[in-house]
Amino acid sequence: MDIETVNQGDAQFLGSKSRAIKFTDPYENNPQDRAPGDSPPPDSANSSHVGAGEDENPLANLESEAWLLQKAEQIYSDSTDYMESNISNVWAVNLAHFHNEHSSDTAYSRKDWRRSRVFRPKTRAITKAQEATLAAAAFATQDYVDITAEDSTNEAQNVSADINKRILQYRLDRKMPWFQTVMGAYQDTKVYGICITHQYWDFQQDIRLEPAFSKFGGPIKDEMTGAPMGYEVPVVRSDKLCVDNVAPENFRFDPMCDWRDPANSSPYIVFMRPMYAGDVLNRMRQVGPDGKPVWKKHTLSAVTSARREDFDRTRQAREGDRRVDPADEQQGNEYTTVWVHMNIIRVGGDDYVFWTLGTQLLLSMPELLTKAFPHLAIGERPFVIGKTTIETHRNYPAGDVQQSSGIQREINSIANQRMDNVKLVLNKRYYVRRGSQVDLDALIRNVPGGGVMMNDPEKDVKTIDTRDVTSSSYQEQGLLSAEMDELLGNASQGDAQNKRNPSDTALGLVELSGSANAVQDYSIRIFMETWMEPTLRQSIKLIQYYETDQVILNIAAQGSELWQKYGQGELTDEILRQDLTVRVNLGIGNTDPVRRVERLVFAVGKVGELPGMVDRMKPGEIGNEIFGTLGYKNSSRFFMTDEEFTQKQQEQGEQGPPPEIAVKLRELEIREADNQARDARENLSLNIDRELRMQEMALKQNLTMQQMYAKLGIDELKVQKDRDIAALKERNKVTEMNLKRVMGSGV
Repeated sequence: MDIETVNQGDAQFLGSKSRAIKFTDPYENNPQDRAPGDSPPPDSANSSHVGAGEDENPLANLESEAWLLQKAEQIYSDSTDYMESNISNVWAVNLAHFHNEHSSDTAYSRKDWRRSRVFRPKTRAITKAQEATLAAAAFATQDYVDITAEDSTNEAQNVSADINKRILQYRLDRKMPWFQTVMGAYQDTKVYGICITHQYWDFQQDIRLEPAFSKFGGPIKDEMTGAPMGYEVPVVRSDKLCVDNVAPENFRFDPMCDWRDPANSSPYIVFMRPMYAGDVLNRMRQVGPDGKPVWKKHTLSAVTSARREDFDRTRQAREGDRRVDPADEQQGNEYTTVWVHMNIIRVGGDDYVFWTLGTQLLLSMPELLTKAFPHLAIGERPFVIGKTTIETHRNYPAGDVQQSSGIQREINSIANQRMDNVKLVLNKRYYVRRGSQVDLDALIRNVPGGGVMMNDPEKDVKTIDTRDVTSSSYQEQGLLSAEMDELLGNASQGDAQNKRNPSDTALGLVELSGSANAVQDYSIRIFMETWMEPTLRQSIKLIQYYETDQVILNIAAQGSELWQKYGQGELTDEILRQDLTVRVNLGIGNTDPVRRVERLVFAVGKVGELPGMVDRMKPGEIGNEIFGTLGYKNSSRFFMTDEEFTQKQQEQGEQGPPPEIAVKLRELEIREADNQARDARENLSLNIDRELRMQEMALKQNLTMQQMYAKLGIDELKVQKDRDIAALKERNKVTEMNLKRVMGSGV
């Protein structure tokens, strides 16, 4: 890699290939014109760049432990200063409101505050309602993720998409707490404004020694040392897909990076991971694929001494003022919490990753990020930062809790003043004459049925009446609550009753609820686009590169109809590692389950009216979507599968139809026979009427019936045959009716 670097202080300006600049002397041809203070230009061959003394090749710095620790300290200090000055105070207020507590910058937090200090839980109620909305919209059905081939005509990609989808759903539903991860990320966006997750594959393997035995049953020993011999058996401790929520204060990036994608555009990333000292020592004993230790070895005393001692305001606010920060507990043993830093820095246009214990001890030397995480594309990092609010050119947007903090404080103020007013109305304020002999303790205590000793009740004490302003305070609080609901898109039943006028119609209330749902849908859509889909895309890449569980692979292959049709042999990396598209089955307007089902039924009905579309529909998928939206996982509990339905048809073919169906069939047969008999009677009556009319015509014309038939071209035999058939049908009808009366209705 040909890279040239210009160092200026602590900053590095990097490029793929720098262009050499030649410095020219304006007085080269006329040196006598040079002023006494002018110095000659630097010699391009002998001069050094700014910051001389450092290596001109930036990659050489990656081999220096001192430079790496200095860089880790620099990026940690810069990011910490920015966060403590601009972000931590706001997060502390947000966490206090989320926990139904007054923030420390209000008068309610003073210990000498004697007035009411109730906190109205409006913020927590709205946040909980929004979380419930997301849960109903995202986890209504099992098919919340849709994985398709980028090229729909590519057979291999279609098979890969089907299998990868089944593996991902199996992992998310059974092998990891996906529901809690999603809801935790969504809650972080409401409280902090952003959510951060780390996607990786956790694979841990130990070597266990199994003793070897001879064919006679005795253990085999080394002839030289006499030590027992055995086999090294690998034991897998962990082999799973992980999506971990990261506390926002433990993740740092440059505040001047691209606000649309901070995780990948920042020149550095610092991920501070809390670990037990014993786990760090175990990690130091593990060996990587190259046979070298994963982390550099250090002693327990060195590990515990490198722990971070500074106070974290955000973590303390999250735990609460009444709790001790768990990270401050110092035992000095393997259970002590230490902070391991994952540092990602951009050098020469490439990302390098190395680990440090705090900023004091180096745990690993830098390596390319694409080598440490080979499933990632160039320029991509194993972190995703999501949000539910878009604030242009701002990397730390304000979440819903921060946006409504001002209104929440006003609601608290009005509610507490109203309570103070009620207390003053019920417990009067008194003016007591100075120097009078009044039992002040009894007066202030104001016990029902108690007495107060004084010399002159009419002059020593004066009662002050306080006006009751409860009605107006309720109105003001209702208006503030309505503004907060409008800001955050909440459709509260209590506020709807308070705001409802007698003239409001049901349609108007539905429109108000629809506008609130639209705000919530917008928030969920942002969350889906910024966090959920990028996280699932990285999860699919992890599965494509690291999934080796044969049980899960077999389950996915057996459940895939495309694999059963096109697949051959075993699943290979070539089949799994195809270019796929990941989408979440969650759209705008899907938060109301009833409206969601109505839209689905309407869409299915309209599409079914198109020519040839009814035969292409998948009834099973439509049933799963409807039942899933209404709170069930799918429709499998209520409908038979194809195999069960086929088996039932076969059993019915062998045993005959059930008794109730047989009765219905017999009733249809009898009804059909009755219709036929009625037709026969009508035909017979028509034939008789026709013959009578023909006889009348023959008499009028003095002709015989044979002559009349011959004249009209009618075959006498055919007429007689029709007569006989009609009579036979009539007799059959009578026989059927007699049989029904004899056998009863069970025939």
